Amino acid sequence: MKKVLFIALIVAVAVPAGALGVIGVTAGPALAQGPSPAQLAEQGWTCFVPPVPGIGVRCFNPAQGPPPVPPVEDGRPSYTAMAWTPAGEFEGHVHLIRADLYHGQPCEPNGGPYDFIPLIGYYECLRP
Repeated sequence: MKKVLFIALIVAVAVPAGALGVIGVTAGPALAQGPSPAQLAEQGWTCFVPPVPGIGVRCFNPAQGPPPVPPVEDGRPSYTAMAWTPAGEFEGHVHLIRADLYHGQPCEPNGGPYDFIPLIGYYECLRP
């Protein structure tokens, strides 16, 4: 039984580590704080680096996926994603609100404003 668990542990660690090169991040910091982008991608999440300078990997769950590009008028009201820095450190969760539904509400817990992302037509809030 111990041998089976040991082999399962090796597979659980080695396989995602090998896939990290595909998305271009390191596993070290992310594994310390939860699943890595590679692990999420293996579970059906959509993980990618947005075409915005200084932005790291974003992963959207399989039930929602990412917002469509270009935006659609009657798209989902909101999305949630997990976020990492370009260096691979977990940043927190991203909350997206469709532009027509955003009315200046603060980004909790820090109370700052949401940032508009024209490419997808949503306002974004990063929650650590």
